[in-house]
Amino acid sequence: VYDLTPLLGAHPGGDEMLLTRAGTDATMEFEVFEHSEKARVRRDQEMLVGEIVPAEHSDYSAEAAATGGDGAAEAKSGADLSRYLRFKVADLALAVVGLYAYKSWEKRKPLPMLMYSRGLRHLHLIMAVGIFGAVGSAQAAAKTEGLAKKRWLQVHKQSGFAMFLALFARIFFRMNSGIPPRFPGHPLVQAVETASLRLFYVLCFVLPVSGIAQEYFLKWAGGDDSKNDQMAQDAITLHKRVGRFFQFGWLPFHLGYTTAYHYSRGRGVVRKVSPFI
Repeated sequence: VYDLTPLLGAHPGGDEMLLTRAGTDATMEFEVFEHSEKARVRRDQEMLVGEIVPAEHSDYSAEAAATGGDGAAEAKSGADLSRYLRFKVADLALAVVGLYAYKSWEKRKPLPMLMYSRGLRHLHLIMAVGIFGAVGSAQAAAKTEGLAKKRWLQVHKQSGFAMFLALFARIFFRMNSGIPPRFPGHPLVQAVETASLRLFYVLCFVLPVSGIAQEYFLKWAGGDDSKNDQMAQDAITLHKRVGRFFQFGWLPFHLGYTTAYHYSRGRGVVRKVSPFI
């Protein structure tokens, strides 16, 4: 039995995760998220207040392994379906990659100097897919619990880190690419476009760095644990706030602006950045 009051306001998963499980056996949830050794030591040293009588001890993993009958059959059926769907998703992803490679090879002719390079065009599309993957997986994680939540968070972290690396590749290609002339427009409109694109680079840097910082202070940083916990909480708070702004502010503005404003004037926005021309 643990008193988790010291974690209120400082738990990286938020207070709701603690409060909704108060007074219950939360062993499975604790193990699913693979808490660090540091978190386990702190739990046992600072928050342990007693043990329930041995007769009431339960091992959720042992109980699950011993479960038979219809429950076991249903669990196996669900696992088989999940495995089948994962294979189908993998097949679809392989087909999409193959189609992408074919189209890229088919459209490999040199481009004029006053156009974005093919490398930059490919990175633009790849980052667009990755960003929607990171945003979508974050939304899925927020709506699920347990092992499903853990898996979506892994997808979110991996896609976010991939976009972090892609950001530097994009900067490199941007500095070595031809730059097409800007669409005509009012100077104020062009200033907003420039500020929006610069903000994109800032956001794509801050989001993964804040996520990495939260993991570092939570699991690996040495020294004062209470200070590290506060740093981890500050990092994840920044990550969530910037993420909400990116998702509900910058992204709708960028997509809505390019589609509503430029397309309404008959300008080929997609053609300007598409790798398949």
